[in-house]
Amino acid sequence: MLPNLAIKKESVLARRSREEAEQTRQLLLETALRHYATYGIHQTSLKAIAADAGVTHGALYWHFKNRDDLIVALASTYTLPFERAYMEHLQAIDQDALSALAGFLTDTAKVVLRETQASFTFSVFYQRRAELPEVPALNEILQSERMLWLDYIDRFLKQARKQKQIRKKTKSQPMAEVLLSQMFGLLILCLWSEDESAPVSTLIATGIENAIRGLDATKD
Repeated sequence: MLPNLAIKKESVLARRSREEAEQTRQLLLETALRHYATYGIHQTSLKAIAADAGVTHGALYWHFKNRDDLIVALASTYTLPFERAYMEHLQAIDQDALSALAGFLTDTAKVVLRETQASFTFSVFYQRRAELPEVPALNEILQSERMLWLDYIDRFLKQARKQKQIRKKTKSQPMAEVLLSQMFGLLILCLWSEDESAPVSTLIATGIENAIRGLDATKD
């Protein structure tokens, strides 16, 4: 074989090997997210994840050192759809900040309930938060994401204050914490509830609207 052809073949094989390795890693992440969301972290073994993904136990350990390393990788890969909804509703902030805020939070929650990956992500990192390992890297990722989401809410609240929709003395950051916690509480309620008398989308929208209505300065 000519030298140039041999080098080209080696390059193709190396690239294919990297692509296959990345595909395997992604498959393991998807499988782990589904298992942890469905069965819980403590009830899921790495062996079960590898078997369901169709790879050997050793292959999983080639990509992830241990369970904690796998969970940190999950947190780095998957997040909740706040940014998507934020960009969609940001243009409406100058017309009616509180209405735009309600739409932002409601649409984010609806996506979490509707899309499987977002629902699994919420389940693992928020609904089952007590099961998460105490790992500094994981805590840093989750805290960083939370601060970003609070900043999104805070921007709507500050604009609402300029529009005199909420009191001037209202501190936006604590209120952002309250609204985010209420949204998460509504999500957990909808995910666990077996009451089918009302669509969950209606429950989410009503709950968020009621929470934001309480901020309205005209309701004093």
